Amino acid sequence: MSSPYLAPVTLALLITVGGMLAGCNKSAPAPSVSAHDAVAVDVALATLSDKASVTVLTGRLEAYRTAQVRARVAGIIEKRTYTEGEDVKAGALLFRIDPAQLIANLQEVEAELAQAKVATEAVSDIAKRSKQLVAIDSISVQQYRKDLFAEKVARAAEQSLAAKVRSAQLQKTYASVTAPISGRARRALVSEGAMVGQDEGTPLTTIEQIDPIYVNFSQPTNDFLALQNSNTSGLKASATMPINLKLGNGHRYAHSGTLLFSDTAVDPQTDTVAMRAVFNNPDHLLLPGMYVQVEFHAPDAGPTVLIAQQALTRTRAGAYVMVEDNGHARQVSVHADSLEGKQWRVTSGLSGGERVILDGSALADGQAVAVKPSTSTSAVAESQ
Repeated sequence: MSSPYLAPVTLALLITVGGMLAGCNKSAPAPSVSAHDAVAVDVALATLSDKASVTVLTGRLEAYRTAQVRARVAGIIEKRTYTEGEDVKAGALLFRIDPAQLIANLQEVEAELAQAKVATEAVSDIAKRSKQLVAIDSISVQQYRKDLFAEKVARAAEQSLAAKVRSAQLQKTYASVTAPISGRARRALVSEGAMVGQDEGTPLTTIEQIDPIYVNFSQPTNDFLALQNSNTSGLKASATMPINLKLGNGHRYAHSGTLLFSDTAVDPQTDTVAMRAVFNNPDHLLLPGMYVQVEFHAPDAGPTVLIAQQALTRTRAGAYVMVEDNGHARQVSVHADSLEGKQWRVTSGLSGGERVILDGSALADGQAVAVKPSTSTSAVAESQ
């Protein structure tokens, strides 16, 4: 027989256990992202610029004309007659080679020529006499032809020796080594008393014309195509663009240059196009072999976007920036190949006004970020 007092107790226990089971079946609420979990970042606004794009490339100077002076005859250097590093005129005497052997060679062939002339006169007289005799049948026609042939051989020998005399005379003039072009003569490669020209032309010095002077540089293919596409008349319009130089000490060269040509082929190893400009160099401040920065303004292609230099990240896949977007970092691929001061000039990927994260290379796409309120304003100011 059940006790009347157990029913209320049992009912209370059942209600309590049921409530506990119902509480266990409820799912716990998802934790919300705290502001403390976001990475604090500095940002700088991407700004629009109407300034013409400035392309900066590395170039190397090359002499306008270069002539290597060589010994054209064998002999001993008697004297160097120019000052190393000074300007010389075309035809100026640079070296003097001992001409004694050359004079002797000339005298020898002149004597041989004199003998040949005497021999030619003798056989010529015989040929004339034979012509008269054959006319009266005093000698045979065969004999006359022999005498005539001998005369022709003698004259040919005389002409050959005359050519040798002219060659010996020319060789003698080579004892005086002169400048083939006007320019600056570099250091001498031989000293007085040296034997030169034994087997081949011995290099003696080099003369370089450096006013005007060339600068050779290469431009990436994409930029070259953009430059050509922005001109209605192609390279002819590009050739009118002034080109400036910045020297190794940071100073800008006083004279502007002009574009001479661009190569007709792309270097497959570097994907660049070789280009050349020419500059006046009246003070000889520019020297061959110097590295310089080549600067020129591309034709106006509309406004471009400027971003802080430290905001850009480059990888093998290309360049990108991280942009702050509603509390998250968003990766944006960009095209940026030229600097303007401390800012990259972006030609695609950004439209201006984006909050670009500085030093965002360590951030992941979609990562939560929080802009530093104390530094964001200064970061924008410093980047502009």
